[in-house]
Amino acid sequence: MIVKFFRRSKEQGSKPINYFLGAEKGREFARVLSGDPVITEHLINATKYENKYTSGVLSFAERVDEISEADKLAIMRSFEATLFPGLDPDQYDILWIEHSDKDRFDVDEDGKKIKGTERSGRLELNFVIPCHELRTGKRLQPFYAGTDMRRVNAWKNITNRELKTLKGDAVADPNDPKRHRKVNKYLGSAPKPSPFDLTIKKSDKKGDLDLAGRDELRASIHRHMLAMLSARNTELENREAVLHELTTGLDLILENTANKSITISHPLLLDKNQKPLRIRLEGGIYNKDFTPENFTAVADEKYDNSRIRRKIKDDNNYKVGMEIKTEKNRELYKDAVAPPPLDITVKPVITADTPQKSIETLPVNDSAPTRPIHRPR
Repeated sequence: MIVKFFRRSKEQGSKPINYFLGAEKGREFARVLSGDPVITEHLINATKYENKYTSGVLSFAERVDEISEADKLAIMRSFEATLFPGLDPDQYDILWIEHSDKDRFDVDEDGKKIKGTERSGRLELNFVIPCHELRTGKRLQPFYAGTDMRRVNAWKNITNRELKTLKGDAVADPNDPKRHRKVNKYLGSAPKPSPFDLTIKKSDKKGDLDLAGRDELRASIHRHMLAMLSARNTELENREAVLHELTTGLDLILENTANKSITISHPLLLDKNQKPLRIRLEGGIYNKDFTPENFTAVADEKYDNSRIRRKIKDDNNYKVGMEIKTEKNRELYKDAVAPPPLDITVKPVITADTPQKSIETLPVNDSAPTRPIHRPR
């Protein structure tokens, strides 16, 4: 399971609701698990802040029928507690919507569904949160990467470690080196899976790159970099070597670098305004901390051997993060007074089906004294 927060946050409430449930609230393979779409939409529309809502998804590799309904509910409540420590449930609104439309079919090289391969889709737990605290009306920011990422990542790791499928199997661990992709061949507008041939092939010269379009160039770069990584004496020792190969070896222009991607352009691949197209490259090869050892059996062994150390680290990060966030929320919303409990007297409703209690009566005494009756003549 991975946690992803979406960037959109400024539209009216109908935008996220219609995306998750469909304009007519009839999106196939979508269902509301918790919350009320109408209430959430109105709360978003009533929010006076620029960022009106926060949305995201808990995305699983497991299929929707492999996780029990009880576990889904437990995951949702645990995630809420992680986002809002120190707050009561009536201080925020959150809508949970399940999607199970992903990966329901095998697909061919053109990205078309293969008949006869239908199955239940992957589980996605989507959430939408209006960005204001409900008791005070103050701004509520459910997630800020700078302060919340470590705590949320710790929660994700703990949940993945403890969660089991209905068959008792462990769920997929996205941090496992076995699951890391060297390149992201699905990035861009290409069908999924990509129709491009990513057979390892090193370019003999710079002209071997395919300049038919953005996706074609990206695929040919991937082929070359995979060949470089697979070479017996690889020269890709770190990210600096990757950048050198892209700029010097392939004559590409470096546009930008990020922690998990590199953006390049080619002087001969232009857009409609005759400016070089920017192309983002993603995958393990292009990560900031890239090293060839990340894709070897040594990395798998190191990861397995660090299981206890990772558990201790996650537990500590979660505990400390929850304490800090709890104190911050309580200080920020200290004026949020809980409403008094409603004084409601509930009277039982008696119907024909309501069982009646037997009424104890005094016994009749046949020996009671009789009084004479005087009738007028």
